[in-house]
Amino acid sequence: MTTELLNIAQRRSALEKGLEQFLDGSMLQGALQHWEQQYSTQPAFVLNRFLNDICTTDELRLYRKEMLKQVLFELSSLEKQVLMRSEQPQQQAKVVELISADISDAFLAFTDDVLQLVKTPDQADFRAEVITQLEEMGLAIAANAQINSASFVEFLPLTRYAQVLTSIYEVFCDFYGPMRADQVYAQTKLKIKANFPDVDLHQLL
Repeated sequence: MTTELLNIAQRRSALEKGLEQFLDGSMLQGALQHWEQQYSTQPAFVLNRFLNDICTTDELRLYRKEMLKQVLFELSSLEKQVLMRSEQPQQQAKVVELISADISDAFLAFTDDVLQLVKTPDQADFRAEVITQLEEMGLAIAANAQINSASFVEFLPLTRYAQVLTSIYEVFCDFYGPMRADQVYAQTKLKIKANFPDVDLHQLL
């Protein structure tokens, strides 16, 4: 999920639509104000941390994962609308083309670096949970798929790269907590930026 396509007002609108079935009135407006002040300039993968902030009751915590899925759905839908309105046909075609070798390599390196930090006893369960998340996004995943292999991402379009990294982030939060997930993603982002200086990381996060 990228943030380059959408301005703050558009992202706020998507966030409001995603949360309105879970929050209402002053709670919803308070959550949106908190997002504007603390997270509006941050990449999409910190949405989980934002939701942890606003889910202050046991009932809301039960719906946190559903909230995230709904917000990501609204952001993705709005991005597609913006692309269709603002890009020429040739540019629209580029969105669904295969990703360039450099971006593909950067994506694989990012995924691999994060997965290497998953504890050995957790590896199987972690990968299974990520695959479950991706299947819920509509991706057909083989049972023995290696999510950090070239064959896995060979045909993924740009929008899916960002969604896959967001799903991995969500699972990392579930296993090790949002603070650890934020730390890992921030460190990995710096490493990828250094190793792939020509790649625009906004296309991945």
